[in-house]
Amino acid sequence: MKNHFRRLAAIIVSFLMIVSCGLPVLAAPQAMPDGQIFDPAFYGAMYPDVVSVMGTDPAALYQHYVQYGKKEGRLPYAANDPALQAQLQAAAQQQLILQRQAAIQAAVKNGARSHNYYSGVSAQQAAQADAVAQQIANTVLADARLKTDLQKVNAAAQYVSAYCNAASYGNDANRYYRSPYGVFVAGVYTCAGSARALGRVLDYMGYSWTHKNENQWSHQWCVLTMDGQPGFADGMGGFAGYGEMHSGMTIPGRGMIVFAE
Repeated sequence: MKNHFRRLAAIIVSFLMIVSCGLPVLAAPQAMPDGQIFDPAFYGAMYPDVVSVMGTDPAALYQHYVQYGKKEGRLPYAANDPALQAQLQAAAQQQLILQRQAAIQAAVKNGARSHNYYSGVSAQQAAQADAVAQQIANTVLADARLKTDLQKVNAAAQYVSAYCNAASYGNDANRYYRSPYGVFVAGVYTCAGSARALGRVLDYMGYSWTHKNENQWSHQWCVLTMDGQPGFADGMGGFAGYGEMHSGMTIPGRGMIVFAE
């Protein structure tokens, strides 16, 4: 009984200390810049020993949690509150969405600057092709069955391959064959165009990529990092994989692939 009253007294003292110092006891948990959910009011109320050293500044409390509290098993927020849990999960999900949107915007901008997508193509034609690339990307990202980067990129490659199969392979007078516009709109392509078409989809999925064998008389594809591993994606063939792509290799579910190198 005495222990119970001592603990109750300690909580009351902590509460009064926080209120007197100006920390809002009912402040809502928030997503920090690194994605961690943190409630400074809860942390301060739960751990008065931290407040006695760090004070009540939310940034200082979070710094303590990152440097020491997490390793010590301290809770960053009230984890036993179902309503709060739902709120935190929603906040974390929103944070991930915002981060993903920022990554996609950066990839789309950097991709347009880094890759020769639309040489000789009008702004209106480029916008038409980009609309298709974005639609494919959105479809892939919305598919809950696709969990890994490899699964998502492979699905994107299959979509681009389907467009290639519905188009004509070869050159055309307007040279659309080498651009996403040729694959997605004009219906003409080469391996260069298929690589750029898939690359533009990858931009809208938030991936950075490089063009393998660009401007060479050989097969061309996308090189990128998936699930922390180097890999490849082939828009014309409709597949992706880890490692380095080469003629004569075996693709799971497709068999051996052969192309001019």
